[in-house]
Amino acid sequence: MFDGLAEATAALANWFDPPRLERMVEALVPAIVFKPVASENRRLGDTHIGGVPDVSDGFVWPRPPIPSDPQEIAGRANAEMGRELRAHMERGLPYAFIAQVDLQEATALGEVAEILPSEGRLLFFYDHMTGPWDTGTRAARVIWDTSPASNLSQAHMPSDLAEAAQAELEALADIRHDDEEGTAYGAPQREMKLAATWRLTHPASLDAERLPELRWDASGDDGERFREDYEAALVEYHDMYPEEHWRRQQLLGSSEPEQDDPRLDAVVVSKFGVQHLPQELWRENLPRIKAEAETWTLLLQLDISDWMQARFTEGTVYFLIRRSDLEQRRFDEVVAVYQQT
Repeated sequence: MFDGLAEATAALANWFDPPRLERMVEALVPAIVFKPVASENRRLGDTHIGGVPDVSDGFVWPRPPIPSDPQEIAGRANAEMGRELRAHMERGLPYAFIAQVDLQEATALGEVAEILPSEGRLLFFYDHMTGPWDTGTRAARVIWDTSPASNLSQAHMPSDLAEAAQAELEALADIRHDDEEGTAYGAPQREMKLAATWRLTHPASLDAERLPELRWDASGDDGERFREDYEAALVEYHDMYPEEHWRRQQLLGSSEPEQDDPRLDAVVVSKFGVQHLPQELWRENLPRIKAEAETWTLLLQLDISDWMQARFTEGTVYFLIRRSDLEQRRFDEVVAVYQQT
């Protein structure tokens, strides 16, 4: 990760000649990343991933609404998984806690965070069980908490959520490694600090369309060579600091899709009210969907395996919001999109 544009430019110069280097620098996108810190000097309200949030008296741990027709969601999975989804939804378990972001810390990073509130904390919650089959607002909950830091204490995980986490740990004991700590219901707490950086745009992101050579229909050897060089740079650019490259957790900026740009999914579920469009309708509406997607922004990108500290799982969750909703602090409009390769 690179703190400044000059440092990022110097790194990219290892792969691109001056004409292309200039275009690569133009394609860099500012973002905020999470870096682990020691827990000794932790204060209530500080940024962290996993564990429990820091809250004031009266906080109620959120729970996903129970659907009027659980079978409609369960029917999106195979029969066995569908039964698990129905049972999970009928239990009404709380969301898993994902992360706490200290907004004062984010604001101190300058322009990259200017769209965020400047005070309080963002608390992220997600339903890992239904989320992969339930793109939309139900699987996610984001709370903007403005309680004074002096009033905070660590929340207690609801007993039914803690029991579900323990039951899953016991059920998976035979296939887990000793250093794997989390489950779909909870993950170990890790203290973090926020850092501003510059990221290369992922080829699958809509932001990459500023570089026509990245399009897969770009013709000629030059286009193919450019794509190969770009993808090599993308990998090595993020691997330059091996102790950090695996952290795909990100606040704001351009997402790193595992499939298509997740903003496209957010538009489909918000505008059409379905999880996926049939191919014919997709092609017919794609220009409109892309235009609408440009009005959305990534709020948080979560690598599930890293969050859970477990190698038996995979996938990425994207918390997305319209810029207009973010500016008006309507965090109840956040849409969660799950992807995996």
